[in-house]
Amino acid sequence: MAAKTRGTPPTTKAAGSVKRPSAVAKSKSPASVDSKPEVRIFVSYSHVDVEAQAKLNTHLAPWRRDGVKVWYDENIEPGAELDAEIARELRQAHIFVALFSPAYLDSNYCWNIEYKRAMGRRARKLMRVVAVVVKPCGWKQTPAAGFKLLPKDGIPPERWSSKDAAYVNVAQGIGEVIKSVRRELLAKSPKPSRAMPKPGSNKSAAAKKIVPTPTVKPRSVTRNSSK
Repeated sequence: MAAKTRGTPPTTKAAGSVKRPSAVAKSKSPASVDSKPEVRIFVSYSHVDVEAQAKLNTHLAPWRRDGVKVWYDENIEPGAELDAEIARELRQAHIFVALFSPAYLDSNYCWNIEYKRAMGRRARKLMRVVAVVVKPCGWKQTPAAGFKLLPKDGIPPERWSSKDAAYVNVAQGIGEVIKSVRRELLAKSPKPSRAMPKPGSNKSAAAKKIVPTPTVKPRSVTRNSSK
């Protein structure tokens, strides 16, 4: 059986009459999501507690992927001046996290320089300070006793059911501070200004549509003379 051939329809539309999606419509991207402001965390710790610092950094991984920068002195490049780099990062940080331990409280640099400098910035409302008890120590005999510590109730990780459970609690607590800082940064960020109208563009539409009324000349009336 011969195959049927499709004939040309009797009436075809011109090529130009076919509606095609415009280039603008094709390039239209989905609504952009507002980028979150970067939050910077300065981690202060004694090098004796490097294991606790690494553990905390691991549990903060979801926040690091969410745009939070976690800084500690191991990030300093070789050849850089230690004091200058530490002072610069501390000034730029939004959150100061101190890892309390016997070695931290005994360290002149950790306690008398980094921690006290951070508390000074906190007093000027320039920084949040969070103390994390990573080992049993005498923090209750310090001014830090007047603040809420992490993990919950300042109980060190070794007294929890597992160290990971303690660090999960720490990461959750720091996460709440991160969200609070982000809200403050968003509130302070400048809002986009509205475009100013062009000169003369503020005329009302009614004024633009006014058409002058044509003048009608009176018709001359001719009367037949009775004379």
